[in-house]
Amino acid sequence: LETAKWKDVLERDGHECYYMAGELDTPHEKSFLVPACHFSHPGVQEVYKECFGHIHRSADTTRKIEELKHGLKQSIRDFVDRFDLDLIIPENAVTIPLNIPLGLAITEFAVETAFPMIVHNHDFFWERKRFLYNACWDYLNKAFPPHLLTIQHAVLNSSQDNQLSLRKGISAVVVPNVMDFANPPPPKDDYTKDLRKTLGIKPEEKFILQPTRIVQRKGIEHAIELVHRLKIPAKLVISHASGDEGDEYTVRVMERRT
Repeated sequence: LETAKWKDVLERDGHECYYMAGELDTPHEKSFLVPACHFSHPGVQEVYKECFGHIHRSADTTRKIEELKHGLKQSIRDFVDRFDLDLIIPENAVTIPLNIPLGLAITEFAVETAFPMIVHNHDFFWERKRFLYNACWDYLNKAFPPHLLTIQHAVLNSSQDNQLSLRKGISAVVVPNVMDFANPPPPKDDYTKDLRKTLGIKPEEKFILQPTRIVQRKGIEHAIELVHRLKIPAKLVISHASGDEGDEYTVRVMERRT
């Protein structure tokens, strides 16, 4: 979602955008698919499980990480060469350590080439407790995120800016996630024409959307309280499941709802 917003602004200013990821729905002629970029790739999942929840990392795990990293670093080179790129904007890839080899590959590519990057940070590892018990502090300190002169960092809010400066000595630009309320939403299509009915929203009810995952730092309970205080017929819809962060908070939210 945020990638699409950045793309719209960049293209409006006359730039061409191309995409490299482990899963893509972008135009084929502008896409560079690399399965190992996805955090669900079997090899990436394997080393993730061997790095978190433990304080010891085996030499075999290090070897597997290095092999994946080298392959991904070459893919980044190929991506840059194929589309003759001037700038890379990694989206959260060197922020949350779900794909350690990818974060290392991006960092080493930046070090070895001095290629300019704007790193868009969403979720830092220190914001999630499960990442703090690990066997990969060396990787986290090196690449999540990296502190390099050729990289400009962007964060979502001033709190992240302060923490990034405190923990890493990195100065960032605050770029909040926003919605484009200056322009009307696109017209309904075949996919969205029956959305209200599919979600069980009655014609007389207001459709109130919080476009986030159901995770604690998004404060879903505040949205529930807001809708309650409106005292109008309404349905609150949270757009995304908790994903990789488990269902404990989801259960608490559902209990609060009832």
